[in-house]
Amino acid sequence: MKSLYLIVSIVLFLGFSLKAEDKVYERAYVHTDKDCYIAGEDILLKFYVVNSDFQPSNLSKVGYVEICDTEKPWIQLSVALEKGGGAGKITIPGNIPTGNYRLSGYTRYMRNEGKNVFFNKLIAIVNVAQQIPDSKRFEPVEKPDDIPLMNQEQTNEKETAGLLIKTDQDRYGNRKKVILSLDNISGNAADLVISVSRDDSIAKVPEIDDGKWLKQVTDTFPFSLQWLPEYEGQIISGRFVPEPKESLHSNIAFVGNDIRYFNGKQNSLNGTTEFYTSGIFGKQQIVTSVVSLVYGKVPYRIDLISPFCELLPDSLPVLQIYPNEKRLLERYVGVQIKEKAENDSLNLPVQLLGYCTFQPVKTYDLDQYTRFGTISETILEFITRLRVTKVNGKRTISAYLDEENQFSVRTLVLLDGVPIYNHEDILGYNPINIKLINIYDGRYTFCGENFEGIVSFVTRKSDLPFFQLSDGSQLFNYNCPQLPPSFESPDYSTGEAKNFRKPDFRHTLYWNPSVKSATGQPVNFSFYTSDLCGEFKVTVEGITTDGKVIHATSHFQVIAAK
Repeated sequence: MKSLYLIVSIVLFLGFSLKAEDKVYERAYVHTDKDCYIAGEDILLKFYVVNSDFQPSNLSKVGYVEICDTEKPWIQLSVALEKGGGAGKITIPGNIPTGNYRLSGYTRYMRNEGKNVFFNKLIAIVNVAQQIPDSKRFEPVEKPDDIPLMNQEQTNEKETAGLLIKTDQDRYGNRKKVILSLDNISGNAADLVISVSRDDSIAKVPEIDDGKWLKQVTDTFPFSLQWLPEYEGQIISGRFVPEPKESLHSNIAFVGNDIRYFNGKQNSLNGTTEFYTSGIFGKQQIVTSVVSLVYGKVPYRIDLISPFCELLPDSLPVLQIYPNEKRLLERYVGVQIKEKAENDSLNLPVQLLGYCTFQPVKTYDLDQYTRFGTISETILEFITRLRVTKVNGKRTISAYLDEENQFSVRTLVLLDGVPIYNHEDILGYNPINIKLINIYDGRYTFCGENFEGIVSFVTRKSDLPFFQLSDGSQLFNYNCPQLPPSFESPDYSTGEAKNFRKPDFRHTLYWNPSVKSATGQPVNFSFYTSDLCGEFKVTVEGITTDGKVIHATSHFQVIAAK
């Protein structure tokens, strides 16, 4: 198993030993599919990271997004980054109050410079189901024109003239195909995003001060050296509880049918224990374990620490909204349809596959054998490559090593990827829950810890069924960095699909967070309108490698068939 400590040490040497003027810096920019949302809708976002020369940054592999009011963070999301970019999707909580919220974007490495370098923008959220108005957060207006634009002074010129946005028609009916074309795309556009959503005019938020952001990219601030860059993957931090007075061994393991096992490394700067992970994404279950060389019963545990900064704004402007009942009702119905579809699907942890490069020398599918009462009896009856022996009055499992022609002294025993230190726990486990037993020959190193052979017990659903964790271990649900989500859009190219009675209340018709184009060549996209009518806005945003912000818009109408 590849050790990450060497790579981190190299990054430290190359990054932190440089003079301040030579140090590598990162700045983030976050695009969203729109600026005004309804509670329960999805926020689609593109996270982009550049260095001080406006080139995509390859340093960080995780980006963090928080949406906060002055009281608490309401939404937190981490996204996986590749070549400086990543995309994510998150659902707005149904209990969030109506008002303006600050969206912040940053990397772990950026936290060394503090809040001055974080990306910030405002978004508006309206809770249609909110019964009691909060006059401190929002106030209604009689017509859309009464909402002040609150434009901030821009110190830079946005590149809009060169980019051309065209649709094949100006007006469409419901569930009709739209062909969208982009032309005169800047040859040095490093990041380009397309969003198509209805222009409701319910609320307006201030535009991003691009001049301030561009200046932020080249500005430098005092550097703390506290936060290592997440060069290969997310760094998960934990803390011993209570604070130990002895040397302790800690690790985390991800529950699943693959082996994802990481040892902790003490961070003397902040007193935490850090686990350097790689290639793990989505919703996961993590087991933290503490092993003491002194105590039989471990009196310690590892509590995971939030990877988010959770920095709240001091104040937010009052949101002024035009309460268009028809538009709000349509979007609220769209939320209910989406929730019904999501409730019909299972929200299970993402299975971890393909991480181990080594293969088992022998796999036993217990469904093909006679079931015995315990794992101990199972090993005794037909698993010849394993044996159970007593050491100091405790039973242990040993694996046979072909090269040494003998059984191992220290075998790593896993249940659904979780290390089992007291082998009695697995020997007494009911084998009816076990689907596979994988045996790995040879010597293995996991972050500096050496083992002779591995025995991996895999249950049917890889979810530790009916297993009691040992002292010093805890199970957590954890959201690892999100991979770019797919944008779901119906295809109404056939009459049967077009006449399908399921209502289509999509407010965002199209979202493409990673537009690819050949220099000087037009690019075409297509999508279908929904059952919503009104004016729809096409927004194209991006950043060029010479420090310009691209922003262009276009509109088309969707009208109901008579």
